[in-house]
Amino acid sequence: MPSRFISRLFIIGILFLSFGFYTNAFAQTASTTQTINAEILSNVWYSTTTINEKDVINIYAGFQNHSDKNLSGTAGFYVDDVEIAKTDFTAGPKSLIKLETPYTAVAGNHKAQVKILSIKESSIDNLLASESEKKSLDVKYEITKEVVLAKAEDVANNVVNTINQYTDKLADYVESLKKPTESANSISKSTSQGKVLGTSTDNVLKNDKKPFSLYNSFIDVLVFLIHKWVWILAIIFLFIIYSIFKKD
Repeated sequence: MPSRFISRLFIIGILFLSFGFYTNAFAQTASTTQTINAEILSNVWYSTTTINEKDVINIYAGFQNHSDKNLSGTAGFYVDDVEIAKTDFTAGPKSLIKLETPYTAVAGNHKAQVKILSIKESSIDNLLASESEKKSLDVKYEITKEVVLAKAEDVANNVVNTINQYTDKLADYVESLKKPTESANSISKSTSQGKVLGTSTDNVLKNDKKPFSLYNSFIDVLVFLIHKWVWILAIIFLFIIYSIFKKD
């Protein structure tokens, strides 16, 4: 009788311990899978609407805790998907808190985003939302004398290079308009057996130079002027300036 009682008591104890372990495991599983009534707000905003290069601004996001317990964790700030900062936060029950970090603006068009990286009380997968939307961040270039001069120089170089390409093609075309001329040597060879007006061509043409052509010389001058278009443009500009001041 005593041994049977002890056996039953042992079995009841095992069942009680098993039930407690199962209940605890179920509670832990439920706590890790249960959705938390809290989220990061979708919008991101900045401390100013006009942002210039090298300005130090604040990037903001909101975290809403609708639940009845404290939530604490870490948020990450990203610009163009690159993490720029982390910040720890604590949100009380039924509260809305602001997440923020400073940022030194870099010129150009960017995208900013804030993400919840961890929640101590649970998993971020249980939040209603753990990432904000990507917000456009338009940073204007800093305008200085050096920047303006550099931009003007780049534009001028591009214009000159483009015009040079066209002038080279134009010069080649003008060069192709030259009329072919025979050399003096070829003329002397073709007439060496005879006389022209009673005078030997061997005595008249004694070298291998091309005969002078006024038309071809004009073409040569024109090609030269085409290649020197920058100087011609500068001379015209100076002449216009001189004319304006002369009238005054």
